[in-house]
Amino acid sequence: MLGRKSLLLTVQNIITGLIGYVGLLFVLRYSGLQPYGIFTFSLSFVGLFSFILDMGFSSANIKRISEGMEFEKAITTYFIIKIILAIIFVGIVILSIEFWEIFLHGSFRTIYEKYDFYLLIFYYILQSFVGYYQSIFNAKTYAAILSIPPFIEAVFRNSLLVISTLFILKYMKSPDEFSLILALIWVISYAIYLFVFLPFARGWKFKRPTGEDFKKYYTFAIPVSISLILGSISSNISVIIIESFFGSYYVGAYGSILKIVSYISVITSSLGSLILPTLSFLHSNGREKEYKDTIFQYERYISITVLPLIIFMIIFSRQVLNLWTSLLIQFSSTLILLTIMVYLNGLNAPYSNHFNAIGNPKYLMYLGFLSTLIIVIFDIILIPKRILNFQLPGLGILGAAVAALLSSIVIFLIIRIKLGKIFGAYMDRSIPRQLLFAIITGLLFYYLSGSGIFPSLQWWALVIWLISIYLTFFALLILTKSLNNEDIKIIKETINPSKMISYIKEEIRNK
Repeated sequence: MLGRKSLLLTVQNIITGLIGYVGLLFVLRYSGLQPYGIFTFSLSFVGLFSFILDMGFSSANIKRISEGMEFEKAITTYFIIKIILAIIFVGIVILSIEFWEIFLHGSFRTIYEKYDFYLLIFYYILQSFVGYYQSIFNAKTYAAILSIPPFIEAVFRNSLLVISTLFILKYMKSPDEFSLILALIWVISYAIYLFVFLPFARGWKFKRPTGEDFKKYYTFAIPVSISLILGSISSNISVIIIESFFGSYYVGAYGSILKIVSYISVITSSLGSLILPTLSFLHSNGREKEYKDTIFQYERYISITVLPLIIFMIIFSRQVLNLWTSLLIQFSSTLILLTIMVYLNGLNAPYSNHFNAIGNPKYLMYLGFLSTLIIVIFDIILIPKRILNFQLPGLGILGAAVAALLSSIVIFLIIRIKLGKIFGAYMDRSIPRQLLFAIITGLLFYYLSGSGIFPSLQWWALVIWLISIYLTFFALLILTKSLNNEDIKIIKETINPSKMISYIKEEIRNK
């Protein structure tokens, strides 16, 4: 059943990812990189404070509900916490903007950045309350309900993006002004996102929590919150440094590539999205062998699913970027490095969740500090051309990608070494063979793509190349029995359409 649930979330993310690609295509083709760069910078600046809206309480909520805390008390406790965090977030962001402008005499590259900041405050608050419902349904492993609202939001948001680029952009005083439209669309679409969740929460009842209930949450959340603070810094600092030294055009390029790469990360995250409540349940019931097997199984299927896509992105990086705009082709190396980073992060996700599942989020806090330190240090060294009188590499957005990849490699190795001693293995035994077949497949298709036997510029040709890579990779797995009968049986059972439809109907009916 968990396999079917994960597949449903994965399919939803694939579809919404494709829809999102269409929206990005219209934005980049019609407005260029600059407006998207202004919007991305604004998103990152306000995003620096977004950790305040969570502070680790979403993970605490998933853990407490999955461990059997009284549902009415859990959702009430979490809701009150969310309101308090939202008020604090608004106050701190507004004070930060005014402090920057009035006391530090800071300036904005364009006035639209400041307007975007204020608009995106509403976006992050709406996103936080969307997370309220996601956390609850995630804890109850309701994959069908988790899949419907984001699909509707993606259709709505990207329809607005297409319409705005075709019919509103031409009336803008300058292309930069279009960043305001982008921010407004994000706010409206997330209001829709939140609204769509409401019918699924019909019948929920609040129950007054006790001080002990709040204690159950914050004792778990405090160590996680530090990890979130560090994660917020590490995920946004690169954009801010790029903006400071290179400007909005390069931020637009980096943000666009991150958006393209996020397609892989949403697949890996959706495959592993239900692992925390699953591991928490198994751990609390003392089912340790099943616990370890679940981690290895998630890792195996995440790798099998995305490795062919990784190969495709590496071989056809220039052609993939050209699908959106030829302006991005020069940044193909950045796409390759970020693609590898996303793969490593995806493989690490099941292992990272182990620490939350056993109630030891402090270790993730230490790793988060190390990861952030690596990213910040290497961003400062690699991105700028010069700081004060020191000559630096000036790699720009490529430097940001190098820093992110180095951080992922270090964290990947540390987690493997630590948990390898506990689990008796450093990874699922199928991973080395998968990597070998990925290299063989990659070399074969690198040769074929360069031979000119088939076109590779048109979108339909790239789809055929991608399908061919998947077929070749899976053929090697099956021929060498690296994909065993049990795996094939699980895959067939998981993708059975009639059982999938029955599951969706049953979940919505019995939520």
